[in-house]
Amino acid sequence: MTIIVPTDFSKNSEFAAQYACELATKKNADILLLHCYTSASVGESDEHNLTDPILKADLLIAELKDKLVDQFPSVDFYIECSRTLIIEKLTEMSNSGKFELIIMGASGESKTKPLYWGSTTLAVAAKSSIPVVVVPNEPYSFQSNHIALLTNFKHEELDTLKQYLRLVDQTNSLSLIHVYKESQKRENVLESLDSWAYNIKEMTQVTEVKTYAEPIQKSDEELDTVPEVVEKLIQDINPDVILVTPSRKTFFERLFTSSVSKAIALELNKPAFFDKI
Repeated sequence: MTIIVPTDFSKNSEFAAQYACELATKKNADILLLHCYTSASVGESDEHNLTDPILKADLLIAELKDKLVDQFPSVDFYIECSRTLIIEKLTEMSNSGKFELIIMGASGESKTKPLYWGSTTLAVAAKSSIPVVVVPNEPYSFQSNHIALLTNFKHEELDTLKQYLRLVDQTNSLSLIHVYKESQKRENVLESLDSWAYNIKEMTQVTEVKTYAEPIQKSDEELDTVPEVVEKLIQDINPDVILVTPSRKTFFERLFTSSVSKAIALELNKPAFFDKI
């Protein structure tokens, strides 16, 4: 397996590269470090007195490879620089059949932009035909003892879980997270969750499945949107990785446009596995 790791040479992309290398070591996978010359960060660093941004990128990616080789000697690294837009390049590579996973940072140089609104990461996750793992903008060691799956009781979610277990890591502990409207009866929601947990245990090797359901609370400003309730549940449950299954309408539109101003304020604080649409 070869993992694509895009880099714009920012600290955030380096965090993602470290995470990818830890996974590659565990899975005996290769790493392809990818940079697109159109990235805004190229040519803006004061660390290299070079006037040619293309030459600078070539040197920076070689330096990054050497640094990672020293830290992860068992991993085989490859490098590629491209003149293509990063979203177009990753979409093309994801369709090539040569790669199975992309791992990238929640944001690059534009650190103030959260993952879920207007970022390159969002576009890549939406267009990629292979799963994308998004790593928070901080050092984060690879762990997979406890994962969480955002569920709306769709069959595609089982495919997401199976993909994660195949590509990333086997785990026995899974939390199912569902957010529902206040008008729905809680007992019906819990019954559906229990049924879904049973299906997961029957169709995968996961043996421990816990369920969590919370309503949107219109009377509480901090819990009156889906993303806010999801964020609180994730903080309480504290999984190692979050699994997300996009939909045709796009998961992002459904989940994060109910309150644009509040959605913009949310930031990723756990690695997230986004399955292909």
